[in-house]
Amino acid sequence: MSLGAIFAGPRGRSRADPEATERLQRIFDENYRLIWRVVRRLGVAADMADDITQQVFLIAAERLDDILAGRERAFVFGTALRLVQTMRRRQARELPFNVELPPPSSVPRPDDLTDQKRARELLDQVLERLPLDLKTVFVLFELEGMTIPEIAELHGIPLGTAASRLRRAREKFRETVESKLGRPRQVVGGAA
Repeated sequence: MSLGAIFAGPRGRSRADPEATERLQRIFDENYRLIWRVVRRLGVAADMADDITQQVFLIAAERLDDILAGRERAFVFGTALRLVQTMRRRQARELPFNVELPPPSSVPRPDDLTDQKRARELLDQVLERLPLDLKTVFVLFELEGMTIPEIAELHGIPLGTAASRLRRAREKFRETVESKLGRPRQVVGGAA
């Protein structure tokens, strides 16, 4: 994906302002992959993740003058989070209340037979069970390698709150994995 592909239309920013174009390109280059991965890990299907990520950068282009220098990542992250929340609310309204969704298929498709793919599916299922505020902190820390101070800054929350959410997310993650895989057996005296 390229910035040109996203902005190839009438909504694109004028090329008359090279500084703005350069800044937007830098924001895009530094954040596109991160935003896509975060959106995907927050439970958005791959095809919708592309759309939401593109929308994030369209909004960034429209609001470029409002984005504070040094706060670009926080802006695109916050925009992505709001778009995911909006999509979830819209989907919840569209589902009838008495219809139960079928469980995810446990039968792998032919091209999904590798252990890595199964592990990714399990991770997605476990992440889906976490509340959004905990899931977001967990994904950013554990999967994206961000620090607690960076996460706190992105969310606009105190360090202690970010650390507490990470601790609670880890506990819920562990509980969910253990319930899906079964509790690990205790080894007594070296014998299993």
